[in-house]
Amino acid sequence: MKLKLLTAAVALSAWTVSAQAVVVSNDGDDGIGTGLQNVLDTVTVAPSPTPGASSVDVNADQLADGTDSYWNITATGGSVSTFVMEIAGNAGSNTFGVYDRHNPNNYVQLFSGSDSNTISSQVTLSMLLDGSIRVNGVDSGVDFSSRDFGYYLGSENNPGNSPLFYSDSNLNGGSDQMVAYQGTNTDTIQIAGFAEGLWTPNEFVLAFEDILYANSDKDFNDLVVMVESVVPVPEPGTLALLGLGLAGLGAARRRQKA
Repeated sequence: MKLKLLTAAVALSAWTVSAQAVVVSNDGDDGIGTGLQNVLDTVTVAPSPTPGASSVDVNADQLADGTDSYWNITATGGSVSTFVMEIAGNAGSNTFGVYDRHNPNNYVQLFSGSDSNTISSQVTLSMLLDGSIRVNGVDSGVDFSSRDFGYYLGSENNPGNSPLFYSDSNLNGGSDQMVAYQGTNTDTIQIAGFAEGLWTPNEFVLAFEDILYANSDKDFNDLVVMVESVVPVPEPGTLALLGLGLAGLGAARRRQKA
């Protein structure tokens, strides 16, 4: 019985690690110490032992892949997205937006290639009852089929500035191109041009790699944004795997007690 219990625990642990692990480097093509960890350290002003030291570890504190693929806007009906940083050779052409979970070709751009971390680079995304998407209160002319949406990194070099990589790894051929981090009421951060504030649990930092992960420098600093008033919606497969792992662990424990 102990062997079965150990096997179930190991299987669940292995699933958790595999769902989360994507290595983020702090030394990329842009130079030593220019990766995502540096980006978070740079905007952190307190209460770490010294300013410029985020409590977030970009490798240990990622949302598991599969839990950061799709999102809902919370009760306010609107979500603010703020540009944090972009350190990339493609900075002038990278775009950012949201796409319909059930039709990835249905998308709305929020930031263009000319946007950067200034006070003008903040937009409000709203979704109405009929699925229509508004940006800063203006109807985009695009309707989504459900409340679920994903985030994408696009390119102005693509026709229609279309998505290049998606928050859903399955749409990238299994390659995880976006990492996400949730606030914990620990760090106070200051985004360029804005007053400092506490990074709260309803706020997430999203960071993209703009080259296929296997061929990239893996620094995830190519486009970094903070979004708020959203919650992640785990994929059904992710929940099923987790449920099976927990069920197996529980069954093994019950047999052990018997």
